[in-house]
Amino acid sequence: MNLLVKSTLKKLASNRGVHFRYMPRVLNKGPGYEVVLPGATYSPWNLDQAFKTAYSQVELATLVDKYRCFELWRLVEQSAKLEGGAFIEIGVWRGGTAALIATQAKRLGLHDKIYACDTFSGVVKAGEEDPDYVGGEHADTSRRVVEQLFYETLKLDNIEILTGIFPEDTGGRVENLKFRFCHIDVDIYQSAKDVTEWIWERMVPGGMIVYDDYGWDTTPGIARYVDAQLPLKDRIFLHNLNGHAIVIKR
Repeated sequence: MNLLVKSTLKKLASNRGVHFRYMPRVLNKGPGYEVVLPGATYSPWNLDQAFKTAYSQVELATLVDKYRCFELWRLVEQSAKLEGGAFIEIGVWRGGTAALIATQAKRLGLHDKIYACDTFSGVVKAGEEDPDYVGGEHADTSRRVVEQLFYETLKLDNIEILTGIFPEDTGGRVENLKFRFCHIDVDIYQSAKDVTEWIWERMVPGGMIVYDDYGWDTTPGIARYVDAQLPLKDRIFLHNLNGHAIVIKR
């Protein structure tokens, strides 16, 4: 596709709230992938002033679009109905979604801490399930960048950064906790598997694991791992067309 045409289409699509992707690249991924453009128009993210304010503060610190960010915001709200449990995000990058989770938890008066886990040196554990990755991607961040967002810009006092591979390096620091909410944004099959297997027994009943990257053709390992959980009777699976998969502990 002509680059000027592609750029123009992307800009027009963005202005209309549509995520534009180059269709031949997607279709070349096989029959499991096609361009999905839902026709629903209800946009509650435009009605939630607290979300709009919070999102505007973190938008440049995340690669997650506002639709998925709003879902995280709403799910944190729903998690307030559960009997306690901490929050955790694995795959922080520059801190945007972790900050959003912490902001909502604080706004709701939830006293459980949020743990933000990242190597700050890029993607790890890339393997044959992840053909578009070699390792080290998304290394354009640092702990200091995230600290500035959390503690200086947003003045958050309910979030702690854990630096290293999770769970191998940092799981021991939170191994005695229970969790109500887990956001996994790691791109990679083995990372998602290791995190899930570690945290599952620590999730409270009704606790939610949100997998980012489930809907993208560049991260098929996430879809493959999440889909393998479908037959398991101790969890309920939800597939959203925004790119998230949600697993709820029974």
